[in-house]
Parts: sequence; C-alpha cells; structure tokens
Amino acid sequence: MTDRLRMLAVALLVPVAVLGACGSEEPWAERVGMVSLGPVPTVTIPVVTIPASTTTTTTTAARATTAPPTITTLAPAVPTTSTTTEPPPPTSMPADPTPDVPFTVATATVELLETFHTSVSTEPWWMLPNPGPFSGARVLYVIGEVGEMLEVALPVRPNGTTGFVRSSDVSTSVHRARIVVDLGDHRITAWENGILVAEGSVALGADGTPTPLGEFYINEIQEQEDPDTIFGSWIIGLSGFSETLPLIDGMDPSIALHGTNDTSVLGTDVSEGCIRMHDDVAARLALLPPGTPVEIRS
Repeated sequence: MTDRLRMLAVALLVPVAVLGACGSEEPWAERVGMVSLGPVPTVTIPVVTIPASTTTTTTTAARATTAPPTITTLAPAVPTTSTTTEPPPPTSMPADPTPDVPFTVATATVELLETFHTSVSTEPWWMLPNPGPFSGARVLYVIGEVGEMLEVALPVRPNGTTGFVRSSDVSTSVHRARIVVDLGDHRITAWENGILVAEGSVALGADGTPTPLGEFYINEIQEQEDPDTIFGSWIIGLSGFSETLPLIDGMDPSIALHGTNDTSVLGTDVSEGCIRMHDDVAARLALLPPGTPVEIRS
C-alpha cells in the first residue's frame, strides 16, 4: 500500500467526535437542571432573533440531515521533514475585526484535500476528506495567499493551527458575517452583512471543562431529527477543540454551538466545552455561511 493510500485509509476511518465537548445523553445530563441559575435574565426567553437576510446563499433545507451529531472527521498524514528552506510559521487568524469585515472561505473541490505545513512544503501534512467533517462540503477559513497557495486555519489540535492548501484544489467565496461569544456575559451575538441578526444567553463549559478562548469558524451545520435533547434542533460545529479533555474513544473532542431542550441552564457553566443556546438563536446561526468566523472571548 502506498503512503497516499495509507493516508486515505486513515482519513476515512478515524472520526473526530463533538459529543465529548458537548456532553452526552448519560445519567449525569439529567442533573443540569439542578445547577444554580445565577443572574436571572431580564426577559422571559433570553433570545432576540432577527429574520434571515435575503443574501443567504445556502438554504436550511440543503443543510439539514438526520444524522447523529458527529461534528468533525479528519486525520493527519504522517509528517515528512522537507529539505526545502521554509518560511517562518504562519500567522494566526486576525483578532476582533468589526462585524462587517469581509472574509474568504475556501471550499474543497477534490475528494481528499491535501494541506501543507508551509507554503513551500512538498509533502502533505493533514489530509481532509470532502465532504467533511461530516456530510457538508469541506470548508476552511482563508487567512492569506502566498503564490499558488492559500494560508488557512485548520480544524485540528492544537487550536490555532494553520497550514496551506493549493488554490487549484478549492473554490473561494467572500462573505460578511461574524459571531462573538462573550464568556463573561454568557452571551452570543451574530451579524450578517453588518446587521445584527441574532443574540441570546448561552450556557458554557464547566470549571473543569471550560469553553476555549480563541478564533474559530463554522465548519459543519446539522439539523437534528429529535430536538428534545441537550443538543436541541441544531448543532453548528466549530473548528476548535476542548483544551482539557483527552481523546475520547480515540477521538478528539471538538466544540460546537447548539440549541438545547433545557433553557433553564442558560447563563450557567454546565457543559464540557460546547455552547448551548435557545433553539431560536441556533436556528438563525444555521443560516450563516459555513466558514463564518466565531470569536470566543473572555
């Protein structure tokens, strides 16, 4: 078996789960309603939802699936040391732009997207299957361009990892949207085309499994067949991972935005890193374009 086939086999066989960072339907989940509610919200339902703009390019129906809530699927190729002189490590995603700053998304046009450690590396670093992480198209947030290569944020551990893809392996599109999660206020806010489209109270990671800080992006949107779970009607997978949980059944615990069937926990810290919110807010976020940047700040 060639090295390329080995990498393909691994990429298709090793999934990365979101359940470890969101919690699971285990007995302990029944106790979340007993957690102290903290400050009482100033409105009966802590959510403001503004209708979707007419510029949304992908319909909710096109993104819907009844699949289990698995959010990320990828696997690394075996790193190979290059003899080529390489530039300094790539930069990270830009911090805290205004809500109306445009961003570029790279959508894979090949079945197995090769990524590279630097713009001059000759051996693949991570191999990302497409569709992926689950059933949607593989998308990556674009940081910059170096010749025929695009610098992108990679949905791998550690958080903040960047790499490069060939421009010829992706198509690009430009959007204007942004999500900010404020941990201190337990609040999520979203904009599209410079307009506030949704905001609401959120539940965050508990003390031992905190929601990680950083710049991430939406890389999967899944509607749930059964909304009466701790995941609610929508799971919106992010490119980040828990920074405290180890591998769970050999899988990396990714984080996600999602609804909930228990709004009493909003405003508290109860999850394993994921961000729970009212289903109305999650439904509006599901209309944002894949690749939308998500800033989680303190």
